[in-house]
Amino acid sequence: MKAYRIHSPHTIKLDEMDALPVGENCIKLKNLMCGISLTDLAVYEGRMPTKYPMIPARQCVGFVSEVGTGVTGISRGSRVVTYPQASCHGCKACKDSRYFDCEKPLLFGVGEDGFLSDFSVVSADDVYTIPDRINDEEAVFIEHVAVALNALSKLDIDKGDQIVVMGATVDGIILAQLAMYYQAVPIMVDLHDDMLKLAQKSGVYFTVNAVDDNVVKKILSLTGGHMANACVYMGNSGMPLQSVCDYTATRGKVAVVGRIGERDLTLGVNALLEKNLDLYTVVDCGKNYSSAINLLANRTVTVENLCESVVPFDKVPEAFEELTNGSVASTLKTIVKM
Repeated sequence: MKAYRIHSPHTIKLDEMDALPVGENCIKLKNLMCGISLTDLAVYEGRMPTKYPMIPARQCVGFVSEVGTGVTGISRGSRVVTYPQASCHGCKACKDSRYFDCEKPLLFGVGEDGFLSDFSVVSADDVYTIPDRINDEEAVFIEHVAVALNALSKLDIDKGDQIVVMGATVDGIILAQLAMYYQAVPIMVDLHDDMLKLAQKSGVYFTVNAVDDNVVKKILSLTGGHMANACVYMGNSGMPLQSVCDYTATRGKVAVVGRIGERDLTLGVNALLEKNLDLYTVVDCGKNYSSAINLLANRTVTVENLCESVVPFDKVPEAFEELTNGSVASTLKTIVKM
């Protein structure tokens, strides 16, 4: 088995490893494509606690090459996508088959080896089969769709609600598309014109440049003077988190989307209290993986413009180093083809 492992900050090597045994209720995957996430880059740069060496990448699509004993519903040759975190299988939620509510999950690529390898062994409970309508490249985005769904479900968006999306990132653009599907009105705010144009290309009507525009004034004009019902802040947007209080109406709702290690964020509680805002944090998919697969298969969400590049397997070290340079391109998705 060949696997890329991060041995220390800024050191990633292709290692030859022993083949992994396929235990009970496990499957072996022939990995086809993996997405490089901001969390992978945080591990690579040493900004996220982990155990080295670590195989990165939690977003993976592959086909089942071997099935262990006790596995039902998945057969050899099935094409599947991995859930981003490994379940403990010991807590009450796992025993009730609610693996998305696992009390002690381990994020692949951080607490548990990820999938940047030619083969992987994973619990059958941590994969989902995908239909032919979703190609391999699109399947890498399923986690992004599920995270966006989780944010919208927490905000309980109603038809006609205006929702400010701070960050024309992959998650931000997908969330805006889903908001429109539920007949809400997204207003995309970002620092970069090229990303706002990409959002427009993806169907987002209202965009605001946080550098050139008076954002509060623009949102006031778009919301009829009462500001947005809700605001979603993308952790890698590069904008001040405190602005969510300025963009959201009194008694509105705020969701912060992101994982630890992507960026340090600060928010004054007084401003939340003054406007009586409800604050939610979103770091996972919740129970939305199957719904995300269906929405992607039905083309409710389009991701064709959200991939920056597809990198061959032998160019992974160069890709990691380039992505840590902080370019705007790193906001989009880089996918590794095995």
